[in-house]
Amino acid sequence: MNIASFWERVKYLIRTHKTTQPKIAELLGIPPGTFRNWIYHNRIPDVETACDLAVVLGVSVDFLVYGNERDIVEAHNTRLLERKTTAASISRLAKMIERKSRQI
Repeated sequence: MNIASFWERVKYLIRTHKTTQPKIAELLGIPPGTFRNWIYHNRIPDVETACDLAVVLGVSVDFLVYGNERDIVEAHNTRLLERKTTAASISRLAKMIERKSRQI
């Protein structure tokens, strides 16, 4: 994940909603200085706050993290492929262990 891109999307959404960083911080229940520091020092909030931020901005956490829908779908497909590959590897390993145990 590109942290700078995360915050660029947040800043874009703040402008789009014609609101301000202090107002978003207020809605999140955090000090405005904390929110500002996250943005300018590229700090990612904890998961719960990131979820709250997505809700306040009217988008998904996936959008904040990955960007446009196409990027989200590609990242999801990559994770699925990795899981399938891992599952296949585990299955092959289990079969090898089973064959070895029969030989003993």
